[in-house]
Amino acid sequence: MNIPVKLYTATETKDISFTSLHATCRSPLKRPYMCPVDNVPVESKEMVKGYPVGKAQYVILTEDEIESVRVESSAHINVNGFVESADIGPLFYESTYYLGPLETSVKPFELFRQALLRTGKVALAQATMWRKEHMVALRPVDGALVLTTLYYADEVKSPPEPPATKPITVTDDEMELAMNLVQALATDFDPSRFKDRYREALLQMIEAKIEGKTIEVPARAEAPSTQDLMAALRASVAAAKK
Repeated sequence: MNIPVKLYTATETKDISFTSLHATCRSPLKRPYMCPVDNVPVESKEMVKGYPVGKAQYVILTEDEIESVRVESSAHINVNGFVESADIGPLFYESTYYLGPLETSVKPFELFRQALLRTGKVALAQATMWRKEHMVALRPVDGALVLTTLYYADEVKSPPEPPATKPITVTDDEMELAMNLVQALATDFDPSRFKDRYREALLQMIEAKIEGKTIEVPARAEAPSTQDLMAALRASVAAAKK
């Protein structure tokens, strides 16, 4: 079963980036590649690609060799099966896109979307995008169909080992207070309630500099460490209930 679709970006990063300038003349800096051994600049035609296999040891691959194993771009998203949404752990999600039908595939596209919606399943598929083969998930979201690229199993790291300390014992009173705090702050997921305060503050600072205002940098306040866990939990629960 083939359903022609279009791919649309569904998210965008709002990070603020800066350009490195020469402090004297405010000109953007160019970063030449330098050889640390010969202490000379290296042009692109003098560069080769090496894969590290040991200390100061590399396997050299030519551009033709690399190109020979690249996966050719394909317009197909091949569905391999259907899984429960909860089966895909949160660490596997990477980037998300919208899928939209072409004029010739509106009905089969909607049939596929509704089938996923009514069964509660997520389609697991493979797609070649930007010359890389991706594992992807297809799911219905708010009347649309979204495609999320997934990390492969060997790309997801294991959790870090806890520090070597004596065994941790959580008392019933501590657990009850912690659960009360969670319940007191239980709410619906509304991402519009959250703002990137760092980005907004940077934009305000940039705007103030454009207007010629003097920027005063306040002293950084240090957060107090928690010494009495029960007292901190009780205070947090009381604040949350207010």
